[in-house]
Parts: sequence; C-alpha cells; structure tokens
Amino acid sequence: MSKYLLEIGTEELPANFSHSVLNQFKSQIEFEFDKKLIKFEKIFCTSTPRRIVLLLEGLVDSGDDEIIIRKGPKASSAYINGTPTKAAVGFANSLGIDVDDLEIENTEKGEFVFGKKVRKGESTRISLSLIIPKVIKSLQGPRFMKWGNGNFKFSRPIRWLVSIYNDEILDFNLDECDPKIVVGNLSKSHRLIDRVIEINSPDNYFEILAENGVLVQREERKEKIFNFINQSSESLNLKPDLSDELLNELTDLVEFPNVITGKFEEEFLDLPVEVLSMVMKSHQRYVPLLKKSDSFSKLDLSSEQIISTNFLLISNGLQESNNIIAKGNEKVLKARFSDAKFFVESDKKVSSSERNEKLKFVSYLNEMGNVFQRVKRIEAISQKILNYLNDQSLDSKKIIEAAKYCKNDLCSEIVYEFPELQGIMGGKYLRNEGFDKDICIAVAEHYLPCFYKDDLPSTKYGAIVSISDKIETLISIFISGKRPSGSSDPYALRRNLNGVILIIWQFELDLAIENMFYELFEYWEISLPNLKFEKEKVLIDLIEFTNQRIVSHLEELSIDKDLIKAVCLIDSSSRKKIMNILDLKNRIKTINKLKEKTNFSEIQKVISRVCKLAEKGSLKTNIFLHKDHINPKLFEKDCEIKVFEFIKQLETIISLPNWDYFRLFKLFETNANSLNELFDNDKGVLIMAEDSEIRNNRLNLLGLVRNYSLKIADFTKIN
Repeated sequence: MSKYLLEIGTEELPANFSHSVLNQFKSQIEFEFDKKLIKFEKIFCTSTPRRIVLLLEGLVDSGDDEIIIRKGPKASSAYINGTPTKAAVGFANSLGIDVDDLEIENTEKGEFVFGKKVRKGESTRISLSLIIPKVIKSLQGPRFMKWGNGNFKFSRPIRWLVSIYNDEILDFNLDECDPKIVVGNLSKSHRLIDRVIEINSPDNYFEILAENGVLVQREERKEKIFNFINQSSESLNLKPDLSDELLNELTDLVEFPNVITGKFEEEFLDLPVEVLSMVMKSHQRYVPLLKKSDSFSKLDLSSEQIISTNFLLISNGLQESNNIIAKGNEKVLKARFSDAKFFVESDKKVSSSERNEKLKFVSYLNEMGNVFQRVKRIEAISQKILNYLNDQSLDSKKIIEAAKYCKNDLCSEIVYEFPELQGIMGGKYLRNEGFDKDICIAVAEHYLPCFYKDDLPSTKYGAIVSISDKIETLISIFISGKRPSGSSDPYALRRNLNGVILIIWQFELDLAIENMFYELFEYWEISLPNLKFEKEKVLIDLIEFTNQRIVSHLEELSIDKDLIKAVCLIDSSSRKKIMNILDLKNRIKTINKLKEKTNFSEIQKVISRVCKLAEKGSLKTNIFLHKDHINPKLFEKDCEIKVFEFIKQLETIISLPNWDYFRLFKLFETNANSLNELFDNDKGVLIMAEDSEIRNNRLNLLGLVRNYSLKIADFTKIN
C-alpha cells in the first residue's frame, strides 16, 4: 500500500476559505478516484493560513480493471447459419476482442450480440498527475484572484507545491500560472522562522512541520487554542466570551498559536459591554473576558460590573515577541474604544425622537419610500397583530411605542460605525432617556432571531415588534417583485420568515397569517399612493413562500415526513390550516399523543377507508353541514343512521367555542364501530349503489366524515 502527500503553499488565505475548502477538496478527490476505480483506505485534508494539505493512505498502485459490456448488432445480422458476418467481425474488432468471444443475449427487442471488453486499471501515479491539477482548478471560493501574467485563479497566489508518492516526487502540470510553479518536495516553515524544508516522505510530514513552527492539523490547532483560552481565563478567575465562530476563525488565522493577555484602560468600562465585546471579537479577533458571577441587563450603558479589562489574543508570532505584540494590540484597541466612546457620548446628546425624525431622510427600498414610512408600517402591523391576538395581558401602548422607536438608532453615530449594534443600542438609548423597560427590551431584541438557532425575543412585546418588522420586510420585497429564486436571497427573506415562524411557534401566537397579509396591503397603498401592484399575485406568492418555510421548519424539528404531509395540506381548500402555525402545532401535538393509544392504527384504518371512498363523490372538502347534502329518507339500514348521528355530533362539537382536537378525535374513536358497520357484509351497505341518489347520499355521508377528519390531518398519509 502506498501514500500520497500534496501540499499547496500559498500567501495568507482568508480564514473562511481555508476552512470551507477542505470539504470541497475531499469530495472532489473521492469523486475522481471513484471514476478511476482507485481504492484507498484513508483520506485526510487539512489547512493552515499558508497551506492546503491532502494525505492519502492505503493507496493501491493501480485502479481496478473495468469490464465494459457493449451491445452490438442483432444476432440475425451477426450470424448466418452460425457463421459470423462482417457485422459481427467489425463489432468484435471495435472492442479489440476475438469474434469467438461474442455472446448472444435475449432482450425485450429480440436477440442481440454482446461483447465484453476489459479496460486495464491505470497506474495510480499517472492518474494522480491528471487528477490533482484538475481538482485544484475546480476549487471555489469568494474573490478568487489572478497574479503575475497568468490566467490561473485561486484564493491567493500559490507559491510552492509539494507532491510526494511514497518517497518520490510526483510531478504534474498546473498550467496558466505565472511564474510557473515547480512541483517538488520543498515546503516552507512558519513565516517568522523563514526556512525551506525538505520533505522526503509523507510519513514524517506533520512532525517536520511542527519542528518548524507549523501545526498543520487544523483540529490540533483548534484544541490547543481552546485549551490556551480556558487555562488563561481560569488563572484570572474569568470566563471567556468565545463563540464557535470566533474559535474557528482564530484557528484559521495562525499556524502556531500562542496566547497573550492584554489589558485596556478602565475608562472604557462606561461603554456598553456589547460595544466592547463586538469591537474585540468582530474587529480585532480578541477574546473578551467576562466576570463569572455577575449578570447584566441588556439595557445597561455601562459594563463595569460585567467585563474585565483583561482580554486574550491569539498570536501567530513567537513567544519572545509577546510583550511587543501585546502593546501593539493594546494601542490599536485603545484607538477603537476611543472612537466608540466618542460616538456613544455624541448619541446621548440627541433624543430618540430627534433621531426618528432623521429617518425621513434615510432611503429604504426603491419605490418603498423612506425608513420613517417603513416604521409607520411596522406600527400599523403591530396594531393589526394586537387586534388579532386580543391578549388582555399586553399593554398595547407599549408595543406601539416600541414599534415607533425600533429603528431610531439607525441614525446614531455608533450604529453608523458599527452596524452590528443596531437595535441593541436603540434599546439602551431609550432606557437612558427614561422609557419603560418593556419598550426598551422590545427595541433591543426586535431583530431576533438573526439565524435559525439564535435566541428569540424574551418578551411578547419584543416578539410582536420582531414579527412586525420582519413581515414589513417580506411584504415590501414581494411587492417590489424581488422574491428569492434558487439560492439567491439578497434581502434574507428566508431568514426573516423563519424568524416569524419560530416566534409564533414558540410563543404560541394565534395569528391567521394569510388573512393578515392581505389586510396589511392597505398600509402600503396609504403610505405610497403611487405604488402599483397586483394584490392577488403578491398574496399567492407570499402564501407559497410561507408554506415552503413552514414545511422546512417542521423538517428542522425532525418531525416525521409522513406526519408533515398529513398536516400540511397545501391546496386551495386547506392552505389556511398550514398558514395558522399555532393550529398546525396543536394538530401535530394531538397526533403524536394519539399515536400512543393502542387502538390508533385501527381508528386510522377506518378513517383512511372512509377518505378514499369519499374521493369517488363530489362533495367539496370545505363543507361541514349536512343540510342540503344528506337526505335521511334515503337511508336503508341502521348503520347509515348511526353515521348520520355521528356527523351531527361532529357539527355540534365544532360549533362550540373551545373545542379541541382531542375531543374531535374522541368522537371518531367512539364511533369507529359505526363507521366499520358501513362496510360490514351483513350490517353494511353497498356504497356504490346502482341508484344514483342513494349512491350520492352515501358518498356525501362519507365525504362529511372525511372533511371533519381533515380538520386534524389526512390520516391516509400517516404511516
């Protein structure tokens, strides 16, 4: 068994590319090897800021032989009285085999001649010399570049290539590069060591690089950084503010990690903790250190009780330079914090009402007016949601006030400089002015959730303003005709709608989204009288898009696919059932609970039978009253009367104000025997009777039972 090592040496790669490229590289190699029938035991891909590495172990020295079977002429044309014709000989010659090796096989279209050709597996070395440049050229990432006079594109200029098969250099041609890159066995050390390293075998590659200041294996660097940070934090009795995103980025920024403790001046502790943390993490890639025991309010403008003046940075330098590196980074951070402090102090001199007025001069979308008009629509949507909910526990004035000021910080200096802080700073500034806490929290949290597994708003006030903000975005973009297509979603509409669905689902808000969408259009007509759009078309597009996201949400929750199909009846008569997310959640909970009953499968079986037979009738699925559809005078047996009485019970329960799906199903459970009797040979009736009146009467009887069952789910789709 053989080994192969490839190292692509580059200028410093962007952190997001050096990580994302690994899966690409691995899958492409596997794909190409599969085509060539080359087997291997292990594939390993890793990266550092200056190199992308592939290691293959357990390689066979040649691909497997491939048997190619080809269909030739008809047997009647290939042989006459058992003697091969020119057609047979020509076919055999085309395959490079003897005519005696041809075989006759019977097919659907008659007897044909078939030939087998064995294609010998190619040398792995030769295959690799063709595969590697092909795979390198296929790698994709943002902002690829050319260099020199060549046409070859890559994330950053390639400076060297190490290619070793066992203990020999395996040459290949990476054309269109300028200057031409020589393939060899010479790698490079850590940049600060600046040494050329000879690699003679894949066996000791990682050890040699480590001796020269490069931890090639990404997971090893990641673990080392994680341990460094935790140990340093613990020694200071602090806890690190370290996200997975930041840890991954730090891993992809260094070749040999080294932790350094820095410190900033206490004067900056009067800045909000979010400002300090964001500047350190997002702009400088430092790890903030928080005090262990102290909790804090999202509305605090000061961070004195929350964050330490110490911070950690991961250096790619040598330990002897730690002091110089620390001082340099502290100087940079001081400048950043000084700017932030100036912005915050300036903002505090301006009231939120004044900033709101400035929104009149901030453009929104093309044809959608300014942000001030947008805010007015958010207020209107919030009021509409309040009307739908009719929740007496909520103070409607607080929600409208929160909606009114939710965008006030867009005209603040701190948000202009640090857009990531929008909403957060708005809530803090309002609280600083003396606004009610519920209003301020709602403003601070109204952008949540920012991604699928992000935190949700902590209060109903924040939840409603968040929904209003996101729905305004959805409707505005759809009216503009910019619905997402394929993977393109420049306005993050999927994320916005996912947020709406998540909030409604978790807070269990009873919102009829479809009706609300249509009623909300009037606010665009009022604020933008010259705007022309087709309400019905926009509504249909919005409903389709919403249905798709709701189904995706259920899939994310790992709900069984058959259950999703059963409850998400997406057609003209039942789409409202999926658009009411709370109703959808209740039906799913009901069915999952019902599945625990020992007799569920029997009840499901009879309901499914009823539903399938009902399809032979003409009764629409939105009809629930027996009047004008059932004629009791046409009944011939007691089983029909029993089912008719069952339907009247269903009508009664549905008319009650507080009925639930468990009570509805209980009726089906109680009357399951009556439904079964319909199909009993002795007690039952022939549904498809010859008399059309009787037949239609019986089908309508089944149709009404089916319609009530569909209020819960389509039982025919539940496994």
